[in-house]
Amino acid sequence: MTKNERQSIIETELSKQGYVLITSLGDRLGCSEETIRRDLKEMELAGKLTRIHGGAYLIDQYDVSYPAELRKMQFPELKRSLAQTAVRHIRNNEYIMLDSSTTCLALASELVSANRKVTLITNSLLICDFLNKTSSQVKLICTGGEFRRRTSSFTDYHTIDTISGYHADRCFISPPKVTVEFGLSDNDLSESRVRESMIRHSEKVFLLLDHTKFGPSANIHFEGMDRVSTIITDQPLTPEWEGYASSHRISVEYCFP
Repeated sequence: MTKNERQSIIETELSKQGYVLITSLGDRLGCSEETIRRDLKEMELAGKLTRIHGGAYLIDQYDVSYPAELRKMQFPELKRSLAQTAVRHIRNNEYIMLDSSTTCLALASELVSANRKVTLITNSLLICDFLNKTSSQVKLICTGGEFRRRTSSFTDYHTIDTISGYHADRCFISPPKVTVEFGLSDNDLSESRVRESMIRHSEKVFLLLDHTKFGPSANIHFEGMDRVSTIITDQPLTPEWEGYASSHRISVEYCFP
């Protein structure tokens, strides 16, 4: 297969689903992953896609979020470590809310591994699909609503109505960015409203934040830090963040993958 033929197939796949995975392309095109990486690099220079670890995607001028299937491939061990720290805070018979982040997908997996008996409320199709295929003691409540394909999540007023009908013991949120100045921020208005609703309908709020999520702010500010109980992260906070957390009585826990 020639380079032009490969790149034509890659463009077709991008137009269908908005992203491509290097491993899948290698299998389909019968060539090495290194060859696929060279093709993607050349196509990026031509302005046809944006590369990221594990694949590439088409930029949406109104939404800079990475597609969920690509986000799953970023920092898997780090997300597992964050999730293993978070699951220690979850007790049997609690109501738990998880957002549509792939870090919370890792937390759902840890809930199953830890054999927790909880009621889990989420707008993430990835989490719902995972739990549907897994034998566990987790009672699942999927919010439903309008489906946002890019993040594999439900994000309209139906989603928020469902969340508003519950008061969770704890929610776990992993927003795109967090800053001292503006608090939590997102790349999509509808997604931010769902996260905001989860925060406002939970007794305790946990932020699962790898080091890449501390600033600069994303475009949509949706919640301050006033309701945050605990930050779980992987690297020491800056003095500014440490002072802020201390003065606002926010507990900070570290995980080290």
